[in-house]
Amino acid sequence: MATALELNHVWKKFHRGEFNDCLRDAIPTFFKSLVGLGPKKDELAKKDFWALSDIDFKVEEGERLGIIGHNGAGKSTLLKILSQIIAPNRGSMKVNGRLRALIEIGAGFHGDLTGRENIYLNGAILGMTRKQIDANFDSIVDFSGIEAFLDMPIKRYSSGMAARLGFAVAAHLDPEILIVDEVLSVGDTQFQKKCLGKMSEVANAGRTVLFVSHNMAAVRQLCARAILLDHGKMVDDGTPENVIQNYLGKLNSQAGNSLEERTDRVGSGEVRVTDVLIGNSVESLAPSCITSHGEPLVVRMKFKTFQPIEHAVAAITFFKDDEHVFQLNTEILGGRLQNLQSNETIEFHLPSNPFTPGKYQLSAEVSTVKGKFYDAINQVVELEIIPDENRFFDLTHGWYSKTVVPYSWKRG
Repeated sequence: MATALELNHVWKKFHRGEFNDCLRDAIPTFFKSLVGLGPKKDELAKKDFWALSDIDFKVEEGERLGIIGHNGAGKSTLLKILSQIIAPNRGSMKVNGRLRALIEIGAGFHGDLTGRENIYLNGAILGMTRKQIDANFDSIVDFSGIEAFLDMPIKRYSSGMAARLGFAVAAHLDPEILIVDEVLSVGDTQFQKKCLGKMSEVANAGRTVLFVSHNMAAVRQLCARAILLDHGKMVDDGTPENVIQNYLGKLNSQAGNSLEERTDRVGSGEVRVTDVLIGNSVESLAPSCITSHGEPLVVRMKFKTFQPIEHAVAAITFFKDDEHVFQLNTEILGGRLQNLQSNETIEFHLPSNPFTPGKYQLSAEVSTVKGKFYDAINQVVELEIIPDENRFFDLTHGWYSKTVVPYSWKRG
């Protein structure tokens, strides 16, 4: 088979902190250096880091390759190089065929334009001609499921509706090489299944697909091969099952370290999560918890700041089988963390946990109000929900949802 895409010993370097890449920034830095206030060259060199180190692999035509790794592993940088948004510092890349990337769903949507008008706008941004959009228009609308709102301005759409329309447009590209980044997180469960089905259809038609995701079930279903990135290096290449087991094993080994020592984190570093504990009450907090559905939960997060933080958002996310299930977030209920100084503690109280039996891993993050991470780290504590014989319902079947909230029903 012919090679669709090839990376030859690719390296990419970035600079931590501010970088003077325009005259406006360079002038004050120059004058500071004259009086000894500016950073020395060796100090700047220490702030350089390699986001990718010696990445070398080939993708054959028609192959379906999954790319996985922890936050900060280098996946986004690799995608930008593959999409030719940025160039590597070393190494080279060869692409044989038309390449399109589904990275930013709905990029270029204009709020004052209708859904109909935005289909043409977004399609043009993605490289489709008007003739191609005309030919696929009905199919795009049908796929999105928002026909009733097609002539309404996008600014009146919910975020889910806008995401559905964005994916519907992107899904009708006709590339020979398709790069997909976490688009399966858009819309509801039914729409996500439709997205995965569309991607499988593209792959089965002989297109080359590169799929980047934290959804291990989707990687298993869609891909025939996977690679694992870890701190900018490619550390595994093989079948999805073997690579995923390697990835989960690395996460578990890291989870045994104290949060202060963990290196599998991402963020700008002004804040650092130092401890997370979980339990049924404040008195029972520990690194793990075994309980049953409906019991109360308390999650305590500790973090320290290295400079005053005006506004921040803290969140704890629950995962099961590496899928996002639920999140506790200080901003969801309308609150914000303000004027953070030195050591801080946040406690989340859940009066009745909604989780069905199984094991859950929790991640912790502190971010800006605009979503930029100060610090984010996976698998900080573990929660196990065990079946309760006194409950009148059985939640052990895999086809139930992962959460059940209080509700009632009656016969008419």
